[in-house]
Amino acid sequence: MNKSMWMLFLSFICSATAFAQKRADACILDTAKDGQTITVSGKTVQQPHDLAFGIVGCSDLVVLTYAGDRDNDVSADQLRKDENLKRFQKYTSAVYKSTKKDICVQCMQYGDVEATLTGKLEIATIPPGTTKDQMGFLHDASGKVVGTSGFGHPTRIFKYRLVIVAVADAKARKLPKPNPSKQPSNNTAPPKSTTP
Repeated sequence: MNKSMWMLFLSFICSATAFAQKRADACILDTAKDGQTITVSGKTVQQPHDLAFGIVGCSDLVVLTYAGDRDNDVSADQLRKDENLKRFQKYTSAVYKSTKKDICVQCMQYGDVEATLTGKLEIATIPPGTTKDQMGFLHDASGKVVGTSGFGHPTRIFKYRLVIVAVADAKARKLPKPNPSKQPSNNTAPPKSTTP
């Protein structure tokens, strides 16, 4: 092989490698089917009433639930109860307790919770001839409510739900305990002036 062919080949390989590194990961939700078992990596997102999960490469959030919970049909026997699961549950539910002088409501002990989750993907559908409003209610052509579609509480705003059966690589960042007494409140008197 002559030198110019070799350089052309080498530049082609380098370009292909660079392109592959710059390409964004495809979202698994775009090709997954309802009821399919998938394994995904990402970061938890606390919602007012739900725990959601941002999957790497996807813009839609997925609502999380555990096998054996009342809101799904996956048996609790399928849930792998190991140290990774315990750690993930701790990271996503541990909150600081209030004291007599410092009230702390839902002050999470951990942030940036990341994990690899395996579970059954459930996809909400909208039947033909219906439309979905912002609360998750389905309406027929006359506007009558004929059902619901989606996941989440109290509103069904999420299209996807993952019923967790296994957790791996759970990690998080410990957050400092909030100290509201050191933060200035809005009802404090202004400082006194020292000028006459």
